[in-house]
Amino acid sequence: MFETLRLFDVLSGGKLIEALSIQDLETLDVASIAKKRRQGVPLEYILGKAPFMGKTFYCTNDTLIPRQETSLLVTTAKDIISRRKKHGSGMQTVVEIGTGCGNIAVSLALLCDDGVRILASDISPSALKIARRNVNKFHVHEKIMLFCGDLFEPFDDYQGKTDMVICNPPYIPTTSLKKLDPEIIGHEPIVALDGGHYGIDFFRRLINGASTVLKHGGVLIFEIGEGQEKLVKRLFAGKDVYKNIEYYKYEDDIRVVSAIKEK
Repeated sequence: MFETLRLFDVLSGGKLIEALSIQDLETLDVASIAKKRRQGVPLEYILGKAPFMGKTFYCTNDTLIPRQETSLLVTTAKDIISRRKKHGSGMQTVVEIGTGCGNIAVSLALLCDDGVRILASDISPSALKIARRNVNKFHVHEKIMLFCGDLFEPFDDYQGKTDMVICNPPYIPTTSLKKLDPEIIGHEPIVALDGGHYGIDFFRRLINGASTVLKHGGVLIFEIGEGQEKLVKRLFAGKDVYKNIEYYKYEDDIRVVSAIKEK
């Protein structure tokens, strides 16, 4: 059974099996898994779990499956928070937009000390239920608060009070959705994938909205798709609110952008 399941895992391009416990493995129905895999259901959704940065998160088709490249977003945010702490920052408030299963918020909370609180939101109540399970699983409920709403709607009380906004937004151009692997487009939530005609609709809303909740000197940091850095540069070029735009590479591609609120 184990070797059959490992084959499914390899074919899915992941290392999920390594993250499962012996008890998990003993309760699996391999025949049922094989049937669902033939139907194109991602292994993470079948098992209800997905690996990210060495941890295993609850995951359902109400949330995106965490991708390894998103680890760059988390580690870059953690480095920025650590630098600011060394320069005298006290408690730092982080707003995460579109938390999904909560893998970004939870991972950041685990990497940072008690000087960080994270306000994580999602438009989907179903996704937030999964995020809550992961917050409880990793015992970070004292660091993370969950909110339901579209973008910055839940954060009226935090305008001008936030040290960081972090987001892994939808960035797939609408016309490219049909080109995605059937396992992705057929099972993962479209709202978390579709970035509009050029894939930057959410970027525009994110950049505008973040400027209202960030304090002076606060940081906006978000993930982008491969080759989208030129489009992002144009979005920032029309804004005098931000300075020090920086770009970070995952392997050979720019996948994360950060900017400091100046005004």
